[in-house]
Amino acid sequence: MSKLAKQRIPSEAEGQFLGFLPDKDGKLKYLRWQAGAEVFAGKIPKPLRSELYRSLKPGDRLQIAGEREVDPFKGREKWVLCRVVPVQASPKAAPGAEEGRKGVVLVCQKSDCCRRGAMAVMQALQAHLAAYPETIRVQGVGCMKDCKRGPNVVFLPDKARYSGVSPQGIPALLQRHFPLADPVPSP
Repeated sequence: MSKLAKQRIPSEAEGQFLGFLPDKDGKLKYLRWQAGAEVFAGKIPKPLRSELYRSLKPGDRLQIAGEREVDPFKGREKWVLCRVVPVQASPKAAPGAEEGRKGVVLVCQKSDCCRRGAMAVMQALQAHLAAYPETIRVQGVGCMKDCKRGPNVVFLPDKARYSGVSPQGIPALLQRHFPLADPVPSP
C-alpha cells in the first residue's frame, strides 16, 4: 500500500487577523486569521515577522498569499505564508470631499537598509506627507532584495522602485508620483 504524496497548492486569501501563535518553543512563528466562518493558521517567513509583530493589531484586515500543503493521508492542511499585507479599510469620504489619488510608499526596514538611512527616509516621508491629503501612507516592509544599494523605496500604485534614496530626495520623489496642485513651500 502506497502513501499519498502531500500536495502544495499556491493560494491567496483575505481575512481578519486574530493573533499570533507560538511554536512548541514558545516563539511566535504563526499567524492566525479568520475568513468567513473558518479559522486558519500559517507559518510566517522570518523576514516578515518583525514588521508584522509591530504593525498588526487584532481585527485588521489582511491579504495573504502562500502555499497550502494538503496531506490527503491525514486529512490536514498547513499554510506556509510568503506575503502578508494589511488591507486598509476605505474611509467614507464626506460629501463634497475632494477625491485624491490613493498611494502607498513602501520603505525597506531590514538591517542593511536601516544602516544606510532608511529610518531617516521614513521620517522625511512622514514629515513631507503633512502637505498631502491623507490618502497617501508610508509603510515599512521587509527585505526588497537589493540590500547593497539601500535604502530601498517603492511608490505604489506606480510600482516605481528607487535605491539609494536620501531624505533630501524625498520631496522630488513625492512630487513626481503624487503631484500637488499647489505645493506647500518647505520651511
